Amino acid sequence: MNKLTKVTATALFALFLTACDKAADKTANTAKPETTQQAETAKPTEAAPVMSAEAQEKADYDKLIAWNQEQGAVQAQNQQKLQQELTAAAEAKDENKAKAAIEEFNKNVQASIASLDALDVKSDLIGSAKNQTKEVLTLAGQLLIAQANVKTEADQKAYAEKAAELQNKMQSLAELGAKIEAKFNPAPVQPTAPNAEQPAQTPATK
Repeated sequence: MNKLTKVTATALFALFLTACDKAADKTANTAKPETTQQAETAKPTEAAPVMSAEAQEKADYDKLIAWNQEQGAVQAQNQQKLQQELTAAAEAKDENKAKAAIEEFNKNVQASIASLDALDVKSDLIGSAKNQTKEVLTLAGQLLIAQANVKTEADQKAYAEKAAELQNKMQSLAELGAKIEAKFNPAPVQPTAPNAEQPAQTPATK
């Protein structure tokens, strides 16, 4: 029964590898009020201005950061609830309750994946982060269910292979997240201190 409590941290941890924990500064978008359409003075619909590649990438980055923060808070609550239910199931020695709790948690993970799919991301860099995040969450959900059903050595082997695959995907996502973070929130450059021990130059003799 104790095995069932270990993988939950993996599913939650996957949610925090998208980009960074620091919120990006967001530009306030003010909604324009709808005007009554008049046939006599109807104007042609103006096309939305085309964003530059850099602006699109930054906008997509902000979307993913906002999603990450929202889902992180939601899944933290789900994680706490799952941990309580697993502890109660372990004390009652009720494996069915433990499985039911895991299945319910996995539904929440699937809801997070659905909300991730709904993000309209156009840039390649952030799109790659979005896709890798989905892969990690999907595999984490599968692993969560699989661990509850490990009964034979073959099951254990298959589970270990999935766990290794998840670890590799999480590492790749973490590296991509670090790359994105460095691009949008680079570390400040520290000024180089003068070398106090540098000997004074001897004036040239004529």
